[in-house]
Amino acid sequence: MHRLPIRAALTWGLVATLLLPVVLAVVLGLAGLLGAVGDDSGARGCGRAALAVGVVWIVAVVLTTAASAVALLDRMDAPRRGRKNRGRRSRREREPRGIGPEPGERIG
Repeated sequence: MHRLPIRAALTWGLVATLLLPVVLAVVLGLAGLLGAVGDDSGARGCGRAALAVGVVWIVAVVLTTAASAVALLDRMDAPRRGRKNRGRRSRREREPRGIGPEPGERIG
């Protein structure tokens, strides 16, 4: 699986998850302000915009969670795909050869 699309999705999802609540608060504040000064149509429009921003925010949270799960699962599969041993020797290579008795050989 390509990591670049997952990374891009996580980046955009994180930005949207963090910034959209701020935008939502500003739009709701503007709706309240417009309603207080008597501009009912402006307050209604800001309320609808706030609803749209809220929906986009929820979608961003869900998609970020899904992308995070995909990235985690991709990372968990990585060691099984033939990663290099990074200089570690196998147990067979670490055991000294030719030293000591052979299996089944009597000592003494």
